Formats: sequence, C-alpha cells, structure tokens
Amino acid sequence: MDNNNMIGTGLPNQQALVSAPKISDLAAQEAKMNEMRKKEKRFHTFGAGCFLYALFYTFCLYHNASGITYPFFAGGTLWFFGCFIKKSGNSSADAKDNHTAEHINSKFLMAAILVAGALNCTTDSGVLIFFNKLLMFVLLSVLLLQSVHNLTGWKITAYIKGTACMLFGGICRVFAPIEDLLAVKYQKRASNGKNKNNDRNKRILCSVGIGLVISMPIVMLLLILLGSADAVFYKLMCDTLSFCTDFNVAEGVWKAFRVALWAAAAFAVSYGILAYNTDAKNIKKIDDMAKTEKINWDVYIAITVNLIICVIYVIFSGVQIFGLFLRQMSLPEGYTYASYARHGFFELVFVCLFNIILVLYTLAYFQSSKLLRTLLTMICGCTYIMTISSAYRMLLYIASYQLTFLRLFVLWALLMITIVMGGVTAYIYNTNFSLFRYMLMVLTVGWLVFSALHPDYWIAGCNIKAGENGAAFDHYYLRKELSLDAVAALPPEFYRDEDSGYYRRAEQYQDNLDEFLGIRKFNVSRAYASDKIGIK
Repeated sequence: MDNNNMIGTGLPNQQALVSAPKISDLAAQEAKMNEMRKKEKRFHTFGAGCFLYALFYTFCLYHNASGITYPFFAGGTLWFFGCFIKKSGNSSADAKDNHTAEHINSKFLMAAILVAGALNCTTDSGVLIFFNKLLMFVLLSVLLLQSVHNLTGWKITAYIKGTACMLFGGICRVFAPIEDLLAVKYQKRASNGKNKNNDRNKRILCSVGIGLVISMPIVMLLLILLGSADAVFYKLMCDTLSFCTDFNVAEGVWKAFRVALWAAAAFAVSYGILAYNTDAKNIKKIDDMAKTEKINWDVYIAITVNLIICVIYVIFSGVQIFGLFLRQMSLPEGYTYASYARHGFFELVFVCLFNIILVLYTLAYFQSSKLLRTLLTMICGCTYIMTISSAYRMLLYIASYQLTFLRLFVLWALLMITIVMGGVTAYIYNTNFSLFRYMLMVLTVGWLVFSALHPDYWIAGCNIKAGENGAAFDHYYLRKELSLDAVAALPPEFYRDEDSGYYRRAEQYQDNLDEFLGIRKFNVSRAYASDKIGIK
C-alpha cells in the first residue's frame, strides 16, 4: 500500500519532469517558426524590389561614374528607399511632421541629392565627381536616419554614431537575402509538405535539361554532315551564325560575370540596409545609443587646456595683426615680406579645423561654466583671425604663382570654415542650437555652388588672362593637369595637340560612346570638349 502510494504520489512529479522539456521545446519551435515567418515576410516585402533596384543600379553605374544616368540613379535611389521604408511600417513620426528641432527638411536633402547627381554628368573633374558622390552618400545616410529614427535630443556625436551603426549594420547583413530565401523554402515545406505539382514541374525541367545536353553533340554532328552534303545549306548556316564570328566567348563570359557580380553586390547591400534598419530591435538599439547621457568631466580640466591654447592663439593672432597685416614687426634675418607672407596657409587651415573639433569636443564632454565659454569664444575669435591670415597668404601666393585647383579649393574651405565657425560660436551659448543641421546645410549649399561653377574653367581663364598681361604661368599645368572642363577657356594650341591630355581624354570618351549602351556615358562637359577639339 505504501509502495502504491509512493508510486501514486511519484507519478505527477515524473509527468512534470517529462512534460517540462516538451513545453520548452514547443516554445523554442514556436519562436523559430515566428522568426521564419518574419524572414519570409521580409523577403516577400523587399526581395523583388531589391532585385529590380540592383538591375537599375548596374545599368546606371557599371563602369559609368559620371554619365547621363547619374541623375536618374539619384532619383531612383530616393524613390526606392523611401518607398520600401514606408512599406515596412517603421518610418519615424518625425519624418512625417517635421516638428523636431534637429530634423533636417527632407525636401532639402532630396533636392540636394538630385542636384549633386545632375552635376556629376556635367563635369570631367575627378575631384568634383568624387565629392559629389560623397555628398550624395552623406545626405542619403542622414535622410534614411531621420526617416527611421526619432531625432529629438540628438547631437553631432549621435548623428555620427547613428549613421555609422546604420550603414555598417546594413553591410554586415549582406547575407540576409540568403537567410530569408531559405526561410521561405522552409515555410513552404512546413506548411504544404511536398507538392505534387512542384514535383511534376521539377521532373519536366530536369528532363528538358537532359534532352538539351544529349541533343547538343547530335546537332553539331548533323550540321557538319549536312553542311558538307549541300553547299546552299552550308551557306545558310554560315550566314545565320555569322554574328558569332567576331565574338570572344571568354571575354564575353568574363564581362557577364563582372556585371552579375556588380548586380549581386548591389542587391545584397540594398537588401541588407533595409533588413537591418527596418528591424525594431535595431531601431531601438540605435536610438538608445544616440541618447546616452552626457559625460560631464571636470570643467577645470577643460579650462586648463583651453587657457593654455588660448594664450598661444592670442599671441599668434597679435603677430598676424601687427606683423602680417600692419607690417609693424621686424622679420627674421633672410626673410622678405613676400616670402614671409606666401607660406603657412595649409598649416593654418589645419589649425582652424582643429579648433572646430576642440570646441565641439569640449562642449560635448565637459561641464559648462562662464569662464570656459569665454575661453572657447576667444578661441573662435582667434580662429577668424587665422582664417583671414591664411586667406591673405593664399591670395598673395596666387598673385605670384597663379591659380591651381588646390589653391582655389583652400579659399573655398576657408570660406566654409568662417561660416561654420559662426554656428559653433552660437552653439557655445545655446546648446539647443541645431549645429549639425546648420553645418550640413551650409556645407551642402557651399559645395554644390563650388561644383556647379566648374573651377577648372575659371582656373584656365584666369591663368591665360594673367599670361596675356605679361605674368608668368605654369604652361605644363594648363596643358596636362586640368580636366576637360577647362577646354572652353583655353586657346586651341593647348588642347588640339594629339599628344595633349585633353585630346586623349576626349578621344577615349568618344570610344566609350561607341560601345554597346555607350549612351549611358554621355557627359555634357566631355561632349562639348570633344566637339571643340574636333574629335568625331
């Protein structure tokens, strides 16, 4: 009886022990099924769209960095990501109401991307093309970021971290389409079992494939025999197959492989970016990372460092005012005023950029105080003096040695530093000022204007005009170093020589247009230059 009671009382415990693993297994299986359903849904949502976008991307940009397809690529990319982020249901409310202070107007970002894309097909300058692409990449990243995330309270560091996480996370998910496709197949097997129609279709395809393989040697043998038997049939076959005589099979296969690889990479990256940035877990992860509390390090550390730097800057600024501008200080032995003034501009540009980083870093990681704000303001004021000094030195240098792209670019950079520094000064006294938005808009507009003006054209025109007035200029630079943008401002003897870089680049451009689908590579500047040079 006792044994029976013991057995009777032991059974429920044994059943509990047996059923516990079953419950956990069922829960794990259900979690796995939910994850598979999620991946299946994602593949159905993004798969076809990413495949079409990959084909579009390849058509527009394969071996075509600055053709007429670039503005279409820019518009298509905006439509693609905007459409599929909305389709995923994870778009941020900020993207809809534009009420947050940090939010950058989406219309401005899209317009700037389209303008940068259009400018790419109007210039031959590699530097302009590179920075146009970089600007498009940055603006698109910001647009995607604010389309998915709530930007309230985000600072510059949050933008940088959020953008980096969004992009690298997407790149790390390049294998997501394979995982999702396997999930689709798994779901089909789990829900439907083996489908007889699928088996029949597979059998038909397999049989047709075997039949084609068997028929190929038979057909070749028959064509050889029949061609030998009848001259008219032989001529018919030769005329029919003549399109293959000039076709290099190995080269064609290799080119097709490269195109397919390019398209596959575009598909995987675009799918990975959408997969990563529409996942609620990843969205929350980036939001939490961006809203980390400010690190309030001891203010006296910042005061000490900035005070020492400020003293050095005040002395240096005094030297610029009395030594460079007013010429009231004696120069070192062996120096003339011209030689003294015509160097040091690149070092000053670097110091100006360092000052912007120094001020932003101090405001981001140290406690605020009136004395610290005063020191930072003095550093900003000294930065203005350094900017003027660098610009003055560069102008004197240009007056003696004429223009180059780098020298003109330095002047543009100094102008941008001056405007950006105004926003940094405002940020010192009002940390709610949206400095990132201000800097992005200033630099975007500034670069688009600089790019649209085609600097090489103005460089060539100014240097030629200076040469006509008797000033010496670098003939080699004008003949070899500028892009085809400069042809419109150059005399014919600079570009009609068949050994000149302009002639060779224009000739290569015409050869590219003669290729299959070469119209993709049409470029306004190159077309104008090749026509003026006289290359047909």
